[in-house]
Amino acid sequence: MTEPIAHIEIEKNIQLMSILPTSENVVAKGTFLYDETVECDICIVYSPVRFGSGDHEDLPEIQNDSEVDTYYLWFGSTTERNRFNACGGGLPSLQEAMKNAEERPSIGSTVQWG
Repeated sequence: MTEPIAHIEIEKNIQLMSILPTSENVVAKGTFLYDETVECDICIVYSPVRFGSGDHEDLPEIQNDSEVDTYYLWFGSTTERNRFNACGGGLPSLQEAMKNAEERPSIGSTVQWG
C-alpha cells in the first residue's frame, strides 16, 4: 500500500525545515551577484542526514535518506536580503560545497565567502 500524498508532502516539509539555515547549522556564509549587479546571500548548511529523493523508481541509495554528513547550499532572494529561498547541493564536505557554489554558471565567479 502506498502512503497518502499528504503524508509524503508533510514528511518532505519536515525534511526541508531541518536544513533551513539557522544559527546552529550554518557553517559558511557569503554573497554572490545575481545578473552581475544584485548582491545576494549564500550559505552552506550542515546536516547529519542526506535526504533521499523518495522516488520509488530511483535506486535505494538515491531514494532513501542516509545518515551521513551532508552540506547543502542555500541561495538568497534577489529582492530581500537574509531570506533564503532556494536550496541545492547535498555534498559530502564543506570544501566540495564551496567549490560547487564557485563553479556554478552565471554566479560562481562572483561568490565571496566571509
